[in-house]
Amino acid sequence: MQPVANTITAGKAVLLTGSNASGKSTFLKAVAVNAVLAQTIFTCTARSYHAACCRILTSIALRDSIRDGESYFMAEIRSLKRILDACQGPVPVLCVIDEVLRGTNTVERIAASSRILGVLAKVGNHCFAATHDLELTVILGDIYENYHFEETVEDSDVHFHYQLKQGPCSTRNALTLLELTGYDENTVRSAKEAAKEFQNTGIWKKMKGV
Repeated sequence: MQPVANTITAGKAVLLTGSNASGKSTFLKAVAVNAVLAQTIFTCTARSYHAACCRILTSIALRDSIRDGESYFMAEIRSLKRILDACQGPVPVLCVIDEVLRGTNTVERIAASSRILGVLAKVGNHCFAATHDLELTVILGDIYENYHFEETVEDSDVHFHYQLKQGPCSTRNALTLLELTGYDENTVRSAKEAAKEFQNTGIWKKMKGV
């Protein structure tokens, strides 16, 4: 392993964006684990850690359950409801959420997650959340600090730097990763053309109400 050190001073809630495999989930887990270590055995995997004592709740790596008859989306909303309820209590909460409401459609996901994250950012609690929905960086820009991870593509390969940077993400790599893992050339090319069309004309603008 070759860990990459990152530094953050979070004065407000934090919204983390970045392309696939860029380091978002790993960073969120590091925040949660270090908070637990700092509050229990008074040490952590960092040069320094300063924060008030709080409850630590996460919504990460959720799964559906055939045994319990629970879909992925139901698991998500139950997990978020647990955090929302805790945030109404007298003890400050540090909540760490990976990919808010990924289990539902785009329009309702952005609408609901923007309101949920708004509640979680209230004074007294602190929220770290990751999302692929760049719309949230604008909607929540007044109450969340935007950070991101990014990558570069060189010599037909993707290089991840795992360095936390300020501001929202400006790159995408899903289709590039398909190409680099050997997906059919015609499929990837067609997908790239469709993505451009969705974003600039047609379906995407209709979905966005433009």
